[in-house]
Amino acid sequence: MQTTEPNMEVRPEVLQILEAIEDGIILADSRMKIRTITPSMERLAGISADGVRGADAAHIVANRILPDTGQRGPVLALLSTRTGSGEVTVQAGERWYAVSSRQVPETGDWIIRFRDVTRQTIAEEEVRRISADQALLSRAATELAGMPPEADVFSAIGAHLHELAPGSIVVVSAADIQAGTLSPRAFFGIEPFLPEIIEVFGENLTGITVEIPPYIREIMISGEIEEVKGGLQEIIPERIFQEACRKFEAIAGFGPIYCIPFTWKGEIFGTAVILTRLEEGEINLRAVEVLRNLASIALQRHRAEAELRASEKTFRTLIEKGSEFILIIDEQLTIRFASPPIEQIDGFPPEALVGRHAFDMIQPEDLPLVEEVVSTLTGRPGGSMQVEVRFRGPRGTHVIEAIVTNLLGDPHIRGFVVNAWDITERKRTEDALRRAEREKALVLDSTVEMFTYYDRDLNVIWVNRAAAAFIGREPADLVGYRCYEIWHNRTSVCDICPVVIARETGQPQEAEITAPNGRVFFLRGYPVIDEAGELIGLIEFAQDITERKRIEEERARLHHDLVVANREANLYLDILTHDIKNTENVSNLYAELLADVLDGEAGRYAENLRRSIKKSIEILGTVSTIRRIHQASRELKPLDLDAAVSRVIENFPGSAIHYNAVRCQVWADDLLSVIFDNLIGNAVKFGGPDVEIAVKAEEQNDKVLVTVEDTGPGVPDAEKSEIFRRYEKKKRGVGEGLGLYLVQILVERYGGSVWVEDRVAGHPEKGAAFRFTLKKVDE
Repeated sequence: MQTTEPNMEVRPEVLQILEAIEDGIILADSRMKIRTITPSMERLAGISADGVRGADAAHIVANRILPDTGQRGPVLALLSTRTGSGEVTVQAGERWYAVSSRQVPETGDWIIRFRDVTRQTIAEEEVRRISADQALLSRAATELAGMPPEADVFSAIGAHLHELAPGSIVVVSAADIQAGTLSPRAFFGIEPFLPEIIEVFGENLTGITVEIPPYIREIMISGEIEEVKGGLQEIIPERIFQEACRKFEAIAGFGPIYCIPFTWKGEIFGTAVILTRLEEGEINLRAVEVLRNLASIALQRHRAEAELRASEKTFRTLIEKGSEFILIIDEQLTIRFASPPIEQIDGFPPEALVGRHAFDMIQPEDLPLVEEVVSTLTGRPGGSMQVEVRFRGPRGTHVIEAIVTNLLGDPHIRGFVVNAWDITERKRTEDALRRAEREKALVLDSTVEMFTYYDRDLNVIWVNRAAAAFIGREPADLVGYRCYEIWHNRTSVCDICPVVIARETGQPQEAEITAPNGRVFFLRGYPVIDEAGELIGLIEFAQDITERKRIEEERARLHHDLVVANREANLYLDILTHDIKNTENVSNLYAELLADVLDGEAGRYAENLRRSIKKSIEILGTVSTIRRIHQASRELKPLDLDAAVSRVIENFPGSAIHYNAVRCQVWADDLLSVIFDNLIGNAVKFGGPDVEIAVKAEEQNDKVLVTVEDTGPGVPDAEKSEIFRRYEKKKRGVGEGLGLYLVQILVERYGGSVWVEDRVAGHPEKGAAFRFTLKKVDE
């Protein structure tokens, strides 16, 4: 990339660095006129360096790189301020870039950098999506588990499915498997296509009933989510709808269509159909599967509760009728008649009640309800109302259910007739059963996690469906077996089992195990202690964390890659703005002096110029080494330590170097000699003409301790922790501050550590001792 415009000229050494950078770079002058761009930027924008040289950088960014106005606005704002550095993230095509600008103080030039952060952005979006789906499922589990009997469960299920598949059409239907029909109960996402839907189904969408297509019936019987391959024709098979279905599919732009059956314990409650849109992308079928299980449990519970309410009414009619009692209360609410069965309930003889106020036996907290019933019925001659109150008698408080009828207008009655029966025990039983069943359903069947309850001898007392399904059995089949028999096919306990350890210690225990199929499970064992402090049982919790472990590992890997990429990019930028610029300034200074001096001094200036250029070449060599470190494979191999040290010592034939050879192999790569070259080279360069250098190696168990010490000026205590940082030359004068940094990153790459000490303890002026460790290869 060359130019004939003086003010656009870019020095070759700068071009060399820019071409080596993988990020897209625009180098512009102080007026934001492009001087050159890197090959990566040429590929990103589809432009050439020669074609845009001298053009306005903001114009090229806006019209060639980010033509989307929604993306280029933040970047143009960043470039227009010109107040320093900044960074924004934008999308260009299918890639994401972190765009930053930075002005070089020495020249006034601007560096505009496009760093590819696609993998990081996608990973962060995936984590956000998974977190959102998990939050939605948690909320759905809570709402579905707590829905009242009168609630529309199908609509609630459809709403949650539509949240998981936004932009799709969701249709939730109840199924009558015996009649072979489906009845749509809720629609979501149909508003944009309502005319087409009405054309196919008519206006009363929830009033239609369709025959279950054979293909859909198979899916419902299987109980698994499946993609409907035949499109709408598989869902609406009637011949009169075929053409309308094809027209609707073309208008809506459907993607895959999924059928989600709601089944539980062999019962089929209904189904949902998700018609995805091509423009909305894929849906999270794992989350849909979890929601399907939650929905099936909610529908099963709703049906069971409805059946329970119906059976309660029948039970009341058939069983309680013989024990009900009757009261007749006049207009002044005085009891005029009480039937004999009342004495069996609360101990009041009927004659003892006649003449008393009807409210005398009512629990004070229930009086407002009774007063409201009486007030309502007073204005409704012949009307009846059912009420439940607490009745106080000699035998305590009873819960009474009664039907009160206004027969004040009946000449034979002239009062309120109360048909009542004692439901105290039934209420207690119902409350206890309801709590027990609800808790059991929540614990056993409302979660994908596996729960098992054992007695003290590790016999299974109960197990939830998820745990039984893990080994392909029904929960009832596992009761009575010992845990190690059903889970591991063993004849004795597992010593590392958290349940066994919890039994022994009386404390909760946990562990992670990997199954033979590669799935990872988190196990936790809990001791169950009674009021006396005795162990009465054990609970085992198991959760499949394979996906979570994979995400954690992926997140850690992405984080590591980002850290490495950031370190490498910052290093290149540091070199560009510091070392090379400094060397260029020196070279330019000597070149100007050489041009002005024509006498014998010219030779001296020329020599200075030569040394400066040599320095620049050394720096570029160091940069090349750093790039090799970051680009090379991280795979280490056994290397002969003695051979590596000996080769480096041969490069310093005139130096006093003492070396006690140690013949062993260490884990490293082909850059091992760089460590010794820098440490020995620094000692020779800055130790003075009489410096003596010693290289020692000492085997220590699984590692080797290497020492490179000299009799030079040493390193003050205050600077020992800083000398390995970039550009920290201090008194050692390490070549532009990168040599010891190279040593540190290589040693750490090999799994060791590096530090500096005094050659003679407490006397920094008597020389330095650089020590580092390497992993030894086992013989």
